[in-house]
Amino acid sequence: MNILVGCLSLAMLVFLKTSSRVPAEIHLSAIATATAATTAGFLVFASVMALLGKPRWRRLMLLAAVSFYGSIMVQNALLLAQAEDSLVPASKLTSHLIRSGLEVAINLWALLSPRTRQYFDRELAAP
Repeated sequence: MNILVGCLSLAMLVFLKTSSRVPAEIHLSAIATATAATTAGFLVFASVMALLGKPRWRRLMLLAAVSFYGSIMVQNALLLAQAEDSLVPASKLTSHLIRSGLEVAINLWALLSPRTRQYFDRELAAP
């Protein structure tokens, strides 16, 4: 799931930067683009490495997921606080905020569960 979400985020980022159909009001700054690309790329790479069974990447994947989805939660919360000036309806921002919270919870549950620990401990012990 993290790989798909990260790849979709990178694809949308490329679209935002290259399409002439994107209004000037929502163009991203260079810093925002670099931050978005870094967090999405790190999420994809860390998830792939963890799926390949690399034990140390489990925690890095968790860090990547919390930073990626956490930044989305913060962004939506800030936009929700200014809801009357926003281009996006408050109900949509609220649903994005809840969905990102669920993504963080799912990653915490999946990566910190005893079964996951057993799997990565077994991989770490293998020669």
